[in-house]
Amino acid sequence: MTGVDRPGLLGFPGVGEVGDRLPVWGEALLAAAALLVVVSTVVRLVRTARRARRGRRRR
Repeated sequence: MTGVDRPGLLGFPGVGEVGDRLPVWGEALLAAAALLVVVSTVVRLVRTARRARRGRRRR
């Protein structure tokens, strides 16, 4: 494998490169995956915060 075959950012060819871009469905899929990660992280943080508050009140 030479330097020309090197994948772009995040291992996806075309991501982060100036020349080629992902097709529309690829960008939509990547955006949906990123949104899912953000939402799941926020939900986890909220649940953890609620459990911590409940534990302090009971004791």
